[in-house]
Amino acid sequence: MTGSLLLSVPVLLVGAALSLGLRSNGARSAAAIASQAIAAALVLARVAPLLRGGEALEIVWPWPTPIDSMAFRVDALGAFFLAWSLPMTLLGTIYAVGYLRPYFDRGRNGGSHFALLNMVALSFVLIYSVQNALVFLLGWEIAALAAWLLVIWDYRNQKIRFAGFNYLISTHVGLFVLVAAFMLLHSKTDSMDFAVFGKFLSSQDPTRGTLFLLLGASFALKSAFFPFHTWLPRAHSAAPAHISALMSGVIHKAGLFAFLRFTLLMGRPDEWMGWSVLGFGALSAFFGVLSTSAERDLKRLLGYSSTENVGIAAMGFGVGYLGWAWGVPALTVCGFGGGLLHVLNHALFKCLLFYAAGAIYRAAHTVDLERLGGLARRLPRTSILFLIGSLAISALPPLNGFVSEFLIYAGLLAGRAPSSQGSVVTIAAAAALAFVGAVSALSMTRAFGLTFLGVPREPGLHVGEDAPGSMLWPMVIHAALVVAIGVAPDLGIAAIGAALRLFPIESSASTLPALLAPLAWASRALAGALLVAGVIGWRRGRAARRSVTWGCGTTATSSRMQYTGSSFSEQFTRFFASFLPSLRRERLPEGPFPQQPGHLSTHHVDAVERRMFEVLGHGENFIAQAFDRIPEQPRFAFAAGLVALVIIGAMVVGGVGR
Repeated sequence: MTGSLLLSVPVLLVGAALSLGLRSNGARSAAAIASQAIAAALVLARVAPLLRGGEALEIVWPWPTPIDSMAFRVDALGAFFLAWSLPMTLLGTIYAVGYLRPYFDRGRNGGSHFALLNMVALSFVLIYSVQNALVFLLGWEIAALAAWLLVIWDYRNQKIRFAGFNYLISTHVGLFVLVAAFMLLHSKTDSMDFAVFGKFLSSQDPTRGTLFLLLGASFALKSAFFPFHTWLPRAHSAAPAHISALMSGVIHKAGLFAFLRFTLLMGRPDEWMGWSVLGFGALSAFFGVLSTSAERDLKRLLGYSSTENVGIAAMGFGVGYLGWAWGVPALTVCGFGGGLLHVLNHALFKCLLFYAAGAIYRAAHTVDLERLGGLARRLPRTSILFLIGSLAISALPPLNGFVSEFLIYAGLLAGRAPSSQGSVVTIAAAAALAFVGAVSALSMTRAFGLTFLGVPREPGLHVGEDAPGSMLWPMVIHAALVVAIGVAPDLGIAAIGAALRLFPIESSASTLPALLAPLAWASRALAGALLVAGVIGWRRGRAARRSVTWGCGTTATSSRMQYTGSSFSEQFTRFFASFLPSLRRERLPEGPFPQQPGHLSTHHVDAVERRMFEVLGHGENFIAQAFDRIPEQPRFAFAAGLVALVIIGAMVVGGVGR
């Protein structure tokens, strides 16, 4: 019954209290890990039957006004998200033990940090099971505030405090939009129950389109879609690596869950909704991947790639919307199936990449690509794991990212649109997705090559040891799942199958296994060939005789004899300079015999954020100039006062009219 699943809530609260009350960081982390492990076991025991097609879990508790009754219902969609959200949070908490060790050695109290990780896990139980809007908002806010406090772990740094404040403001703008949507629904239904919301949303009321836009905007802010993404790279750059991983891979997937939940409540969508979701997702994927090609901060690069990948998932959902609106079950199953599987796949490889970035930062104390290089020699295990994540996020076989994007391609290229114009647009969307995949491969080649190959670009950079076991094992588990879903796509289909059957796919449920069967055999053959080639190459490398080779007169290499991050992608970024504004700092040599060395550095900034600050600056200047003119020009002062009186009068008349 659902009660045993909800037992995880007090377990997590007790673990949080123990984390705050115990005296040593070892005991605090153990309390958090133990309570999360128990909670994850309780949740998995209840949701596993749902993933195999079991009946939904449901319980209703009477509650005082204004909630009236608190309904909890876990269907296959909630079970799918719960099945991996809590275990991944547990892995992130284990990773935190090793990552935060230097802080603990300096006497930092980690109790609040581990308690907040428990609260993040608790928020998932609420968000993915509750059926009351007020309690849903409570879980939504718990996740937002806990993530904010986790981001500003190193709060003494002013940049980190600003990044946390930026995230806090952005997430609460989304909260206000969500509250507005719920208030509108309450005004129409006189209820806060999701089941009542669903009856209204499926009734073809004229406000349905408005509610779709309000809910979509709120969930887009939560999941960092373009152009609502500006908080994301700052927050990821500032947060500890495991928090960046959980935010990108797990926490902000709540926005996509909520979008799908209200999609099911709404029923058959209008065609324009499908086109808007597909277009919005393509726009997010396009601009997100462009930013990754020029970013020099590895964690910011991975943050922008999250905007890209939620856009790819949204493209899948858009295809599903169109298939539903057109009455084509094959499109519906490819779209929603590809989108759901990409949500899971992105969580797996993005957590892996952020964990690897954390291992790099722990060893080198920087993630600036212009300073790194040659780390494969000092961090061999991290380099292999980062390479696996890089190949997966580039959607290359035989790894999991290829499988989910293959399904989205299949939907876009199915040719099932009812008009020639629709076919042209879906083919154009497939071309955009191909472009995104190519640029993603470029960006990750650049990130891996600059970080792990060559020699350090800063000769004095000290690099410590590879990641300890508590950091390594979470990476290994994620990498193993990335490979497993790539070579055995049936595992991914089994995970999403029950949730997919909530959509109107009729007899098309068998489409995905049949579609992926040839891909599975090809992936296994490719994986086997790569494994054999790797073993042969490793054995030959060990047996090879090593000696000094002729260097064409060169006696020593220099860090300047290799690509920088800027030069690697310069030709590409030049084509998109209008979308990738850059800042240039330089100190050029002076005179025929310069006494001081020259300096040149470039840094690409976020185009949306820069434009937003420019608009705010212009607005501030306009208001300042207007106030300066009021005492100097009586006519201007009279006009301003008259406008104010008209506005006040209109407000009074409107209030009396009501």
